Amino acid sequence: MRYTMSAIRGFIAGLCLILLTVLSAQAQAMDADLNLATRTLKQVEQGLDRLRPGDVPSYNRLSAKLNKAAKHLETTQSKSMPEYTNAVKQWGTLQASMVEIANDWNAQRQQAEAAQTPPAGKSHPANKSPPASKPPTVRAQPAPAVEPVDLDPLMTKYQRNHLPKLPDSATAEQARTWARQMKGLQTTQLQSDLASIDSALKSGAASKSDADRVRRWVSELFQGNIKQTISQQIQRNEGTIESMLYMADMINGVKPGDKNGAYRFAGDGKLQNNRMRLDDALRAGSVLIVFDELFGGGSPTRADKLKRIKSARTKLDELAPLAAEQARYFARAAKKRPPVTKEFLGPIAQKYWLNGSVTAESESDGSIWIDAYDVADITHNGKIWIESNERGSIEPNGDVWFDGNQVGSLESNGEVWRSGDQVGLIEQNGTVWINGSPAGEIVPFQGEWKRAAILYYFRDFFPR
Repeated sequence: MRYTMSAIRGFIAGLCLILLTVLSAQAQAMDADLNLATRTLKQVEQGLDRLRPGDVPSYNRLSAKLNKAAKHLETTQSKSMPEYTNAVKQWGTLQASMVEIANDWNAQRQQAEAAQTPPAGKSHPANKSPPASKPPTVRAQPAPAVEPVDLDPLMTKYQRNHLPKLPDSATAEQARTWARQMKGLQTTQLQSDLASIDSALKSGAASKSDADRVRRWVSELFQGNIKQTISQQIQRNEGTIESMLYMADMINGVKPGDKNGAYRFAGDGKLQNNRMRLDDALRAGSVLIVFDELFGGGSPTRADKLKRIKSARTKLDELAPLAAEQARYFARAAKKRPPVTKEFLGPIAQKYWLNGSVTAESESDGSIWIDAYDVADITHNGKIWIESNERGSIEPNGDVWFDGNQVGSLESNGEVWRSGDQVGLIEQNGTVWINGSPAGEIVPFQGEWKRAAILYYFRDFFPR
């Protein structure tokens, strides 16, 4: 193996290029390239400490690592950091050491060759015959250096930002394709990559430390990312189903001939929106069936939930004609409720908690938010506006009107009545009772509870 001055000059030129980039760099946060460079330089340093004289394959591998470190130093965005300056200095020191080793080995080889060549002009004694010629010695040639293998690219496909992506509203077929890809990263693809790592280690193309490091990442650490991503997709689709159960049960509970009930879910533009939401829940169910098939597991109660949602989807279409009839009636009929002018609801921003989570919010101007959507306004004078239409009111005496009919009342002692039955109670500390048990809380309370009562006990008035 020969080391020419041009190769040495190439090393030095590379070092100069790296040093020049320091002068023009901007302050950056330490990035992956600088981390990889410092780690690779440490591996080269350790390798040189263990390098045996004449071990050409190991020298080649260390040389490749040093070149790899130089590339990381050239591409890093952290050139303004002191760690970068230290790494460049370390690279120069290691490069000089490798040049010195190469020169020493070349000198030793030349000395060995010179020792085997007889001095010029030497003759045999006159009284002796020249020795019989011997067959030329066939000197073993060193085995060609094994081309080093960079194992790091094997890890890319397992990293979170490179995992297969599943659209938010994926179809069952899209979910199947995605699930197969993710399953492959847990099984067949993983086994193939582990075999590649073992092969590189066995051939000497990769060091044991590199092979162990990459094997640990792809078979242990990154597998956690994959499991978490799969779990998140399952939870997201389960959540889509759960979020529609309340509405599905309300739709299923509309009695035959109940025009007001039909109108609440299928009137004034709500029909198409509710169709899409129910269809989305059924889509989520089909995705989860695919996940059950490929990943195992599954909820034993999901089939019943999907049955309720599917029933609601069918019934929603059945309610549409009745809702349209009621809409025509509202367009013709005069409002029965008296005008509301006095402002008696406080301008307070509140959150409405139910079973440990926020179910709705109101802002100080009376706007109502459900699931990050601005769905309605309950103004300070009690008017209930939904989708820019005045649909009802809370009267100063506590009567609740909706779509031209009195539907309930809010009593001064916190009792909430609907259709002749007490359906709940809100205490003077903001505790909300549902079905005989404390289930929610108004935060902050400050004595204002009537908007909250509409959100807790007349939730079906709203589009979400």
